[in-house]
Amino acid sequence: MKRMSLNKIHLKTALIVPFIVLIVLAVGLVGYLSFYNGQKAVNNVAYQLRSKISKHIESHLHHFLRTPQLINQLNANAMQQGWLDATKPKVLEYHFWQQIRIFKTVTSIYFGNTQGGLVNSGREGASGFQYVIETEDFKRGPFKKFITDNSGNPVDLLVTVQNFDARTRQWYSGAVNKGTNFWSAVYVLFTGNDLAIAASRPVYDKQQSLLGVTSVDIFLSHISNFLKKLSIGKKGSAFILERSGLLIATSTDEKLFTESQKNKQYRRLKATESTTPLIRYAAESILQQFGDYNAQSYG
Repeated sequence: MKRMSLNKIHLKTALIVPFIVLIVLAVGLVGYLSFYNGQKAVNNVAYQLRSKISKHIESHLHHFLRTPQLINQLNANAMQQGWLDATKPKVLEYHFWQQIRIFKTVTSIYFGNTQGGLVNSGREGASGFQYVIETEDFKRGPFKKFITDNSGNPVDLLVTVQNFDARTRQWYSGAVNKGTNFWSAVYVLFTGNDLAIAASRPVYDKQQSLLGVTSVDIFLSHISNFLKKLSIGKKGSAFILERSGLLIATSTDEKLFTESQKNKQYRRLKATESTTPLIRYAAESILQQFGDYNAQSYG
């Protein structure tokens, strides 16, 4: 009787254990496949989100950077045809003042002539007051910067700069030497308030004699403000850097340049020096994988 009972137990075990093993294997396999597929699905969604955000940023930058050269082309054509008199600073001043009110993404529009003179109209910051600048007698020498009223008339003197010569500026000499559209290097404003870049273009009369250079400044904080408005998850960050590794804009509040207390010189920030860990690690990872920022496109 006892032997029969043991046989029954062994038989029951022999029948049950394989089923248990099969069930465990099946559950494990289903669990692994579910995890793998779930991870793959999450990665696909993340990739699609990154691609969508990258394309959105690229589209905005294309429009943002196209606008200054479009303004330059319009102004150069108008001067060449004589519709806009390049010898009358007050006419140019009011024309640029009107354009600044229309084109919200640019910060100043100006023209330098072959005598080193300058006429400029702009806005102080992204949404600040409008101003105009004009050198004396529209030639090399001191220029004065005025706040304007609602009609574009200069009312309050802000600053006077001595010995200004438009011809010595990179936006002027670069455009003349290139003979077509020109972009300056990114620079820190002398006020230390922002990064900026100038787009310029030489202006010729109908006989192809040089009249001067028309130029537009844009503040790069505009790009950072745009990045901050993007939805990049709870902890995501977006940033743009030059091929040199220097930061152009980020979705964080980090300042993109530092000032030396010793000589009061500004120094732009590298992405690998960012105080935002995500930006710093991403920049370091690109360097480790590709060696530099020159040969690849990253999104």
